[in-house]
Amino acid sequence: MSRQHSGRSGGFTLLELLFVVAIIGVLATTAIAMFQQQQQRAKRTEAMTNLEAISKLERGYYGENGNHPSSVPVPPGAPGVKQNWAPSTWAPADAAGFATLGFSTDGSVYYVYDVNTASSGCGCASGSCFTASAYGDSDKDTNVAVVAYFHADGAGTVCPIQVFPAIGPPINPVDGLPILEQPVDIYQYSGPVVDDY
Repeated sequence: MSRQHSGRSGGFTLLELLFVVAIIGVLATTAIAMFQQQQQRAKRTEAMTNLEAISKLERGYYGENGNHPSSVPVPPGAPGVKQNWAPSTWAPADAAGFATLGFSTDGSVYYVYDVNTASSGCGCASGSCFTASAYGDSDKDTNVAVVAYFHADGAGTVCPIQVFPAIGPPINPVDGLPILEQPVDIYQYSGPVVDDY
């Protein structure tokens, strides 16, 4: 009995191998982009969580002392660079605002934080409004992303964002009212005024 051989052995052809490599390359590129975007979202979510904590401390401090402490942008480095939250290494004036509130983070942050109040030049006559802001550049494109928490006084007056004073609370497209009392991604409502990440 003789066996007949087809002209092909049991391996892959070069064309089949190139096709598989191309598919793996496309999948890897897509997966890496999605992973980077998830990392950027996580950093922005961390900033929103920190702003929520700052706003609670601001309201509590106002209830006991009748004013809102302000803070210059800290940590004093560039947004988007991982920095230790280390008030002991900052200038005393830089560390004072968040130290007065008792706000601190565990470890490092990717966003730079500040609070604009009547004591830092906000035109809130009652002194009972504040805006806490966070600035980041998670996608490293040199454009700054802004997340903010706007707290209005009884008359509806709000403080602008300290670093970008032209930016106030965004308008909700559903009801036409300013978005207050919650952390908000400015890019989501303003488009090209600030960056997405």
